Amino acid sequence: MDSLDLDQVMDEIIPRGDNRPPAPPPAMNFPPRQRPRANDDATAALDLVSQAAAAIKELEKQSAQAVARAHSAANAVREKLERAEDRGDRAEASLQKSEAEAAELSAALVQTRKDLEALQSQLAAKHAEFLAMEQRAVAAEKRGAEAEASVQRIVDAIRTQLPVKVAEQQAKPAA
Repeated sequence: MDSLDLDQVMDEIIPRGDNRPPAPPPAMNFPPRQRPRANDDATAALDLVSQAAAAIKELEKQSAQAVARAHSAANAVREKLERAEDRGDRAEASLQKSEAEAAELSAALVQTRKDLEALQSQLAAKHAEFLAMEQRAVAAEKRGAEAEASVQRIVDAIRTQLPVKVAEQQAKPAA
C-alpha cells in the first residue's frame, strides 16, 4: 500500500530553507558614500517598492502553487481513503457472507448428526430385530427337528406295533 510522507508533502506545499526568495536589502544598510541622494532616494524607494512588489508576486505565485499542490495531495489522500474504504466494505461483505455460509454449514452439520443418530438408532433396532428373528428361527428349527423326531418315533412305533396288532386281530376271530 502506498503511503504519503507528510513531511515531503508539506515541503512541496510550503517551501522551506533555500527555496525562499532572498529578502531585499534595506536602504539604510548601504555605506554612507553609497547612499543615494534625495533624487536618488525617490528612485531607490521606487526600486525598493518594485522589488517588494516582485517579491510579493513571487510569494503569491509560490502560495498559489503550494495551494494547488495541497489540493492535489488532499485529492490523492481522499482517493486512497475512498479505495481503502471500498476495500474495507468489500472485506466486511465477504466476512458477513463467510459467516452466513459457516452458519449454514454448521446447521447442516447439526442436522446431519441428528440424521446419523436416527439412522444408527434404526440400525440398532433392526439389528436387535434381526437377532430376535434369528433366535426364533433357531428355536423353530429346534422345534421342527424335535417334531420330526417325534413323528419319526410315532412312525417307528406304528411300524413295530401295527404288524403285531394286525396279527392279533387276525388271530382273535379264529379263536
